[in-house]
Amino acid sequence: MFLNSLQSVAIIFLLTVLGYFCASRGWMNEEVKTFINNFLLNIGIPVMCVSELTSKLDRAGILAALPFILTSSLAIGAAMGLAWLLDRVFLHMPRERLGIFLTMCSVSNALFIGLVMCVEIFGEECTPHVMMFYLTNTTFNQIVCQMIVRRTGTVQKTNKLTLLDFLKMPTVLGIFIGIFLVFLDVRLPGVLAQTAQYVARTVTPLALLLTGYIIYRTRLKNIRIHRDHLIVLLFRFVLCPALGMLMCYLFGVTGLARNVMVVELAMPVLSMAVVYASAYGADETFAAEGAALSTLACFFITPLLVLVL
Repeated sequence: MFLNSLQSVAIIFLLTVLGYFCASRGWMNEEVKTFINNFLLNIGIPVMCVSELTSKLDRAGILAALPFILTSSLAIGAAMGLAWLLDRVFLHMPRERLGIFLTMCSVSNALFIGLVMCVEIFGEECTPHVMMFYLTNTTFNQIVCQMIVRRTGTVQKTNKLTLLDFLKMPTVLGIFIGIFLVFLDVRLPGVLAQTAQYVARTVTPLALLLTGYIIYRTRLKNIRIHRDHLIVLLFRFVLCPALGMLMCYLFGVTGLARNVMVVELAMPVLSMAVVYASAYGADETFAAEGAALSTLACFFITPLLVLVL
């Protein structure tokens, strides 16, 4: 599995470099980035969720995933609690950075990087587990992290976040529709199933091209690494997967499900952290630098992590 992970990371790295190259040539700009982002979030990933769940899971598989969902929720929550305690006791960082810091230390890039990484390492049979982790990660991100960043940012928002806003997200809808069809024992008709597979296959290359563009836009030569960046990297690549392994041991999650969870917990900073920072007047530079640094670091650390699994 280690050699397979090296090959997988090499493929992911090269596709990301291709995105960086396209951005440097001016072929990818903000308009292209907006299109890719909208396509993935509103069409590509939701269609993939329905396709993969209906083709790879049954009712028993959904019920069997409940311990996985509980375990991943506890791991993410524990990471945020530990980051908050560390700040209270030692770090005492500025308010406008705190919410972003807690977000970066707890939730991961479970889809654009995590899905690609897991599929390349473990094969497509891991996709349902990735979907379950993404549902947990997104729930925590949308409900908890976004609220914290809003409260600690300098821009006051009058609109309130609601559960309905979360449920209306296309990616979340895709998961719930897929689960609903599985419980009804409904499979997509042949033409729709094949079309959905073609759409799903666009997710990986487009996500990695987008990642390359984001890294280019961050301007790596201008990044200044300081203490708080190193702490975020420690959480992302050491503490979060360690918490995941501990929770899996305590709740009896084993095999492929455990491996997927640990790898997903060790993925880079969620790209939405940069969006939150910009929207709510938090430390946007810190968020962008952390996202770029952790994305680059994961290419080297993931193969080492696979050795532990």
